[in-house]
Amino acid sequence: MWSVPLLALAVPVVACVDPEKDYNDYVDRTADAHAPPPMSLDSGIETGPLYAPDAGFMTNLLFMSCLTGNAEGDPSKASSSVVTVTYAPKSGGGGTITFGNQALVTGASSLENVSGMYYQASPANAPVAPDGTATVTWQNTMIPGNANPVTMMDLVFSSTSLALHVESETQMCGNFSGNLIQPLQTLVTGPCVLRLLPSATSPPPTLTLSDFHCP
Repeated sequence: MWSVPLLALAVPVVACVDPEKDYNDYVDRTADAHAPPPMSLDSGIETGPLYAPDAGFMTNLLFMSCLTGNAEGDPSKASSSVVTVTYAPKSGGGGTITFGNQALVTGASSLENVSGMYYQASPANAPVAPDGTATVTWQNTMIPGNANPVTMMDLVFSSTSLALHVESETQMCGNFSGNLIQPLQTLVTGPCVLRLLPSATSPPPTLTLSDFHCP
């Protein structure tokens, strides 16, 4: 889903004659790790009832970080991207959202340090339910190796989706699912955190494991 989405597979990179074989051997040994990491939702953060924002916002630029099971619960191995979001409320609750993203390089100092293509999600003006939930999807996306903090390999997805909860113009969350096809075939899933930063030159926030949940 994107230059995105997205998601680093937690595979140690070592000097070797055949890195692809080592990569596949690791995946075989850690098959159970493809599930999202076990997390406690008792993080001291009250999520409250779900609802959509009452007010709209135009083309907000957000930082997004997604943590998959292969990151082994380590937020420093999460894949990050820059997201553009437009939300329009509707009378009676809910609204529509337009969503797109582009990968951030590993160790980015600001939202300007992007890599790869910008991917617009489908559908445009996706419906948002009164409880603030919406789903957007992508087809044929890639996370460049310099945006993969674990293996530094390109990650190619045939399709991806993000089940969003639009909490406010400054904060959202989501649950990511992607069909990875290179360098191996597997389903990649995990929670995502989205935060509005003061400006595009602001440094990305430091996240902890308790931040990665939705809702």
